Amino acid sequence: MYTHQITITVPAAFAATAAAIGRALDPDRGGADSFRPVEGTDNISVTTPCTEEFALQVPAMLADPAMLHGAVTADYAARWADLTPPTLEECTAFCAAVIPEPIPEPVVVPT
Repeated sequence: MYTHQITITVPAAFAATAAAIGRALDPDRGGADSFRPVEGTDNISVTTPCTEEFALQVPAMLADPAMLHGAVTADYAARWADLTPPTLEECTAFCAAVIPEPIPEPVVVPT
């Protein structure tokens, strides 16, 4: 069940790598088209609902490009055998380019 949501934003220069990674991480067939331009910036972003398990894996994969590369490569082997997955170098550059999401201001609940 999709009970969580993740957002990943990178500079638009990473569009091809983002599409290749998105293809593998999206459980259906639309992942390659998931990243969209962020209005007023030179960035692209994806916000997607996901399972709690996946939401917890994303920060680890973004912190460890080899882990991301392994997951993407495995998915390509299983579902996209006719396509070439991004390289470890491309995954490393993508991870380094991720723009952190702003930390929301705490909400004070009146007592």
